[in-house]
Amino acid sequence: MISDKKAIQDIVALLEKKGVTHVIITPGSRNAPFSLSLYKHPSFQVMSVVDERSAAFIALGIAQQSDKPVALICTSGTAALNYAPAIAEAFYQEVPLIVITADRPMEWVNQGEGQTINQSGVFKNFVRASFDIIQDMDDKDFEWYNARVMNEAIDRAMSPVRGPIHLNFPLRESLYKKVDQPKSEVKVITTVTKEIALPLSVLHELGTAVSSKRKVMILVGQFHTCETTKSLLKKWAEFPNVLVLTESHSGLEDDAFIGCIDRMLNTLREDEMHEFRPELVIAIGKNIISRKVKALLRNDEVEHWYVSEDAQLLDTFQRLTRIIPVTPERFFEDVITFVQAPPTHYRERFMTLNAEKKNVGNDFARKAPFSDLKASFEIMQHLPAHSLIQMGNSSVARYIQLFDRPEHLKFSGNRGVSGIDGCTSTAIGAAMMTDKITTLISGDVSFLYDSNAFWNKYVPDNLKVIVINNGGGGIFRIIDGPSSTEALEEFFETHHDRSAGDIAQLYKLPFYQASDEVSLKEGLAWLYAQPKCAVLEVITPRLENDRILKEYFKTIKENTTLS
Repeated sequence: MISDKKAIQDIVALLEKKGVTHVIITPGSRNAPFSLSLYKHPSFQVMSVVDERSAAFIALGIAQQSDKPVALICTSGTAALNYAPAIAEAFYQEVPLIVITADRPMEWVNQGEGQTINQSGVFKNFVRASFDIIQDMDDKDFEWYNARVMNEAIDRAMSPVRGPIHLNFPLRESLYKKVDQPKSEVKVITTVTKEIALPLSVLHELGTAVSSKRKVMILVGQFHTCETTKSLLKKWAEFPNVLVLTESHSGLEDDAFIGCIDRMLNTLREDEMHEFRPELVIAIGKNIISRKVKALLRNDEVEHWYVSEDAQLLDTFQRLTRIIPVTPERFFEDVITFVQAPPTHYRERFMTLNAEKKNVGNDFARKAPFSDLKASFEIMQHLPAHSLIQMGNSSVARYIQLFDRPEHLKFSGNRGVSGIDGCTSTAIGAAMMTDKITTLISGDVSFLYDSNAFWNKYVPDNLKVIVINNGGGGIFRIIDGPSSTEALEEFFETHHDRSAGDIAQLYKLPFYQASDEVSLKEGLAWLYAQPKCAVLEVITPRLENDRILKEYFKTIKENTTLS
């Protein structure tokens, strides 16, 4: 059985034919035709999640890990607006979502009708495509239009750049009529993509330019993990003039790369900083977590190339000179043939220094008083092999970047917009897509903010949650600015006395609280022995964390030098 509305029949058929398998519906009346058509449909795994904001982030987590579009369907009115945070995150993280909003007929907009707002183009700044669907299709041209824009929108979620798309469906009553079969087959249009290759002359020019620089830095930000890219970067890292720096959400961990950027940059002397700064930075991926590396590269001495198939003008360092519109894999594979690196000790010196800083930093962390730093270090040592990690934002992501990440772990997080509003829901969606243990490492404010993430029946047993509770937004004590204001506690840090245990109790989740090194190690063993989703809360000293972090950087700086 399926809705009697042709537009609903067509979108369901196209989702099936284009390989969409996961659908999340938030309950409502105006979107009833979708619910009736998708309920028990053999081609889809359909979930019902009440909270629209949480539902959208769960969809984000599923799409993030599967690299396939997830359909997200809601009723009319403010329900749609609650999808916005996850849609914005998906847009900047380049994650494919097919956002479908049911709507009132256009003539009733702004006429006092309940659950009615102007939904046309409501997400226009954060989607790859947006269309209003026509319900009344007595005219064949309208039917042709609907099929055309539905095809285009679904394909745009994956190509040429992944991201969310929006289809708005104004629907007239009756909403509950069904038929046995669709009225007719929908037209399927397939988008064929092609890979762009650079001309031989351009490859020679780029290779010659790299060869002329004594200090070249390859910087990888938020990136869709690719083993081919990793293999190629390892070859580039053999050049004496090339340093490869990777962030935690790049998914590219290797001993040939520097993965702890802030541990390096926060502990360099002024002369070392000058020597470390590259003449050329080749950047791939999107958002960068490290504020220090951005500051380092916003300098007149630096030339910046950005490699991305979407040819976006992403001038993060204000030094952009070239946009190279090919995939990173194509760039690194084709250009390397033309590189003849000059004699230099750039890579050797800083890889040696990085190893020294790692040893000193780890030694400090092992002996440090219990704190955010100590807890983060211990957690990193106890993460299960070959598991997935979902990083919370703010201080959590920054502490993770201070310690080397094992190659057998995959780190993901909401670093497109870097908000705290959906980290738990995203982790739930991500864990649904694997049998591997998935660990969410979250801050306390983020965990409390997204507590509705557990208000559904789909929370997977393989999800394990670690909440670092430092009594508020600890990030504001370790970044410049807020920590020096009188308004720190009330308007930045938002100090509180809540426990993650309150949320765990509400949703009947196993809970353990740790407040020192011994109980943390016991808690980590307990957490990974649990047969279902469980929560480990780690209480750290709110007023001591920033002091210990500063001492960590000071100790590394005073005990390592560039020889």
